[in-house]
Amino acid sequence: MKNKHKRVDSTIYIISFIIITLIFFIVGYTAISEIKSFYYDHMKEDALNLANSYSQNVAKAVESTEVVNELLEEKILVASRTTAQYDGPPSSKLLEQLASSLEVDEINIYNSEGEIIYSNMSEFIGWKAYKGQPVYDFMNSNNISYVEEIRPSAVTGIHYKYGYFRNVDESFVQIGVLADKIHDFLGGFEMQQLLDEMQKVGVAARISFIDNDFIVIGSTDKQLIGQIITNQDAKAAIVASEEYIFINDKEKESVYEIYVRVYREGNKIGTLAIVETLEETDKFINQITIIGLLVLVILYALLFYIMISTYKKNSKYIQLAYYDTLTGLPNKQYLMEILTDEIEKKDESKKALLLIYCSNFSAVNLTYGYEYGDELLKELSRKIRRLVDSNNRLFRFSLDTFALYTKNYEKSSELVSITNKINEICSNSIKNTEQYLGGKIGIVVINSKYGNVDRLLQDATISLSQIKNNDSLNYVFFNEVMESQLQREILIEKELRTAIAQNDSKRLYLVYQPQVDLKTNRVTCFEALARMRTESLGSISPIEFIEVAERKQLIVPLGNMILKTACEFIRTLKSEGFGDFKVAVNISGIQLLRKDFIETALDIIKETGIKESSLEIEITESVLLDNYEIINEKLKILRDHKIGIALDDFGTGYSSFSRLSELNIDTVKIDRYFISKITMNNQNELIIGDIISMSHKLGLSVVAEGVELQIQKNYLTENNCDIMQGYLFSKPILEVNSIELLKTNNTINGK
Repeated sequence: MKNKHKRVDSTIYIISFIIITLIFFIVGYTAISEIKSFYYDHMKEDALNLANSYSQNVAKAVESTEVVNELLEEKILVASRTTAQYDGPPSSKLLEQLASSLEVDEINIYNSEGEIIYSNMSEFIGWKAYKGQPVYDFMNSNNISYVEEIRPSAVTGIHYKYGYFRNVDESFVQIGVLADKIHDFLGGFEMQQLLDEMQKVGVAARISFIDNDFIVIGSTDKQLIGQIITNQDAKAAIVASEEYIFINDKEKESVYEIYVRVYREGNKIGTLAIVETLEETDKFINQITIIGLLVLVILYALLFYIMISTYKKNSKYIQLAYYDTLTGLPNKQYLMEILTDEIEKKDESKKALLLIYCSNFSAVNLTYGYEYGDELLKELSRKIRRLVDSNNRLFRFSLDTFALYTKNYEKSSELVSITNKINEICSNSIKNTEQYLGGKIGIVVINSKYGNVDRLLQDATISLSQIKNNDSLNYVFFNEVMESQLQREILIEKELRTAIAQNDSKRLYLVYQPQVDLKTNRVTCFEALARMRTESLGSISPIEFIEVAERKQLIVPLGNMILKTACEFIRTLKSEGFGDFKVAVNISGIQLLRKDFIETALDIIKETGIKESSLEIEITESVLLDNYEIINEKLKILRDHKIGIALDDFGTGYSSFSRLSELNIDTVKIDRYFISKITMNNQNELIIGDIISMSHKLGLSVVAEGVELQIQKNYLTENNCDIMQGYLFSKPILEVNSIELLKTNNTINGK
């Protein structure tokens, strides 16, 4: 490939930058490492000297603390038993008096369910123990009494030492002594004083004593006292046989931690943890780093000065000529040059071109704006670019289309695998939103018949245009039949545009299928259905011309034309004396998502002079799938204007009865698939009756579509279905025939 003119040759500059950067980092890393080692060794020496000098005193303090702690625990147990066995009815007032006389801070009486019913602290009454809380553990244990280590209160967060005593009726007493009082009391026995004295020497930021059960029993940081060590590095340090040192950078600031064993009579009784902040060290290292960076910046600036004028200018020109400004991908011009080179090679390697069309891009632009659409497109290009390697190159081909050129593959199945990966990316939501761009892929295998790029790109475009929205596959390989199909689509598009522009009711017209009340056999509503017929093509199925309209961005003007024609029919019905009849119109998701849809619909109603309640709008379940909240809010606005809302093809999509209760709809239309099952021998297996019953409970009327047999009508009548629609009564008919039908129907039914 001729790539040398697509980018500036920056090899010399890159090599220079790499050499300078390597030198800088080697020197800088060595210097910083030496500085760190010097400071850490100095801190280690000071900490060990401090620990050894105080080690014997700490051992004595631990021994004293253990004795005093046992006395305190005995005091708490005595207080709890005294409270539990106190003669007389309990009350919160009594507990206040007992707390004062027993010299404790908190007395709580719990019932057998773990709820505080009396307390000297009025705000605690009603609090209930929960699973995982120490009170809950005692309540569910077999212990008569128990004393905890210091911990924070579950209500106030203040640290207490708690004790418990259980009564015969499974109620129990909780006694609490403030941790601060305990610390003050134990302080008289030297441990805390020793730690505070050690800190005053100025060697450490924090000193703690940890017993062999990983519990902090003394610390210059009072909040740590009573806590259990969970940090794995710290636990490893405590159980180590020698002094243990490590840097802890998991806290708010980096610290240097040294752990020294403390012995009493030859047995290890705990560990001194000495923590020194690395703030000053880090400051000094940062200063050295900044100086080094400044030197590097100066060197880089000199190098930039040499190349900046030529490099930037050439890069800018190349970027504008060969790269897309939005995504940064190579553009169509770049692709054409590469394809030209590849076609000229005439080698035996297998090559192919994939055009990737973002099928939902136009709808996203129309609904959310072009800036939002561009952001989605950039995100999509970043995800697809992950597939790029030496055999695959991605290009921005046009506004909503990418091109992937691939070569050196073995089988067509490899191309299919690539398309599946791309379709998965396109079908997933982008940028953590509910929006997706969709993907359609046209594939052309490049062979010897292609003598120029134009023919290759033309065939790729043709293959892409042949993918239908309802196809099970999102990709198609080019073949010769496609050209004739493309010509037919071009003709349909041309006829559609002409019919819409000229409001031509001969090319594009409506037929109306009546809906009949199953109780009265009277017509109550017509569903408007679009039909197309041209001199050159004859009758064109609605599926075909509506798909063309959607792909060619004609669905909105087509939908508005259908809506206006249906409203004019309502006006005609009124002038003929049938003002109470409704006409239902199918609305596409693209129409409904437009910001101006409601305003457009109301303008048409006003222009034709009909009652809003005479119009019913039908939507399919698939419309709700990706834009549920937006569409449901629009349906509410339409219902507020008394316009009826019907959910078409119910049962074939994604709606559930729980969601139906939230939807702003009036009618459920059961899909013809379910109606066709009525002729089954075992009607007990049918769910239609359940659908009708549940819909009625939700206040919705029910229309059965596709009723063609009397047995189906009989079943629907027996199961209280409201309305039927289908060939059993009438096929879709022209406007003039619809009025005649109403006159006949009213005469037969006695109106």
